[in-house]
Amino acid sequence: MATKKKKKAAASKAAAKKAAPKKTAARKTARRGGGARKTVPKARGPAVVHWEIQSLDPGRLHDFYSAAFGWTIDANNPMKYGMVSSKGKAGIDGGIGGSQGGSRVVVYASVSSIVEMLERIESLGGKVVMPRTDIGPVIMGLYEDPEGHVMGLIEG
Repeated sequence: MATKKKKKAAASKAAAKKAAPKKTAARKTARRGGGARKTVPKARGPAVVHWEIQSLDPGRLHDFYSAAFGWTIDANNPMKYGMVSSKGKAGIDGGIGGSQGGSRVVVYASVSSIVEMLERIESLGGKVVMPRTDIGPVIMGLYEDPEGHVMGLIEG
């Protein structure tokens, strides 16, 4: 008799699962430290596609980051710009290059039109540091946000 009740309860649970309405959009979740799942919001806006460390002595930083993190840094190009591979799908490739204005870290977002984005940024209180410029491998621009942080844009 107890077995019939268990079977009936299991069948009832299965029917309830089938009858439950399906969600229209799946939500991504991530685990932090093996604990509870945390809902990750869906990405909006331009994606971050590159980072860069601008340095007064890029060769020194190539050596430093290579030793510190084990990064392979390829600076075999006329500008000696060190291309850094992310070593995986979750990473974002970057670079370490020279700077005439001082040392800083710049994060680049991909946009369809640098000109339109820089106009929008200026209308919101930002300042153009470098207009849309074709440097060969990429078309880029730089701006300062209202607090003076320099950020970059890459077109396409």
